[in-house]
Amino acid sequence: MSELKARLRSDYAILQAKQKSVSSRAASIRRLQRLLFPHLPMPCNRALDLGAGQGELVVALQLLGCSEATGVELSASQVQQALSHSFHSVCQGDGFDSLQRLPDQSLDLITCFDVFEHLPHEVCDSWFAQIRRVLRPGGRLIGHVPNGLSPFCGSVYWGDLTHLWCPVPESVQVFCRSSGLQWIGAYENIGASNGVKGRLRSLAWRVVRSCLATVSTVETGSSTFSWPWSRTFLFVAERERP
Repeated sequence: MSELKARLRSDYAILQAKQKSVSSRAASIRRLQRLLFPHLPMPCNRALDLGAGQGELVVALQLLGCSEATGVELSASQVQQALSHSFHSVCQGDGFDSLQRLPDQSLDLITCFDVFEHLPHEVCDSWFAQIRRVLRPGGRLIGHVPNGLSPFCGSVYWGDLTHLWCPVPESVQVFCRSSGLQWIGAYENIGASNGVKGRLRSLAWRVVRSCLATVSTVETGSSTFSWPWSRTFLFVAERERP
């Protein structure tokens, strides 16, 4: 491993400028609650966030009722940031190792935000297999990745030196089919709030995405209006029910 890669792993929060103030952290947690709520399985008590960063997503899950939500994060600087906010439900460790230690069908939910694009395809395939193993029937994987379909994804993808590939919904579905997870869908994420500014953004985005989908439909000859066009997208998959 090169010196830069080693430093990016240990000092990720510092080198990628991920430090957050109390107010920005609180706003991030509120956005995550809005993003996650429509897709949670029921019941949802036992949850694990892989690549938990500074713990905002774990906090969001706990506030949404996932009482046993915890997280694991590889980067020591990210975990230190969580501790600096007096949050202790994120531990330092490797996500794959954490999955391997869990019993079969032991979790209701696994979240994995902004992680898969950092992993080689073969490693992603192994992660998906382990995720399916530890989810209960009807348990869900909720993931979040850069969107290779979007003309706006460049700042997200190229802005992080540790990214290896840029997913699209079809490529994520390959890993779902390989592992036996059932694909639920891909969803846009523009992070709009419920306030006046957020509602105006949502309205403007509908116009923008319609233009993008129209141009793409003309180019491909088939409808692309159902595709996600935001620079990142959320995806949901589920372990099959009996």
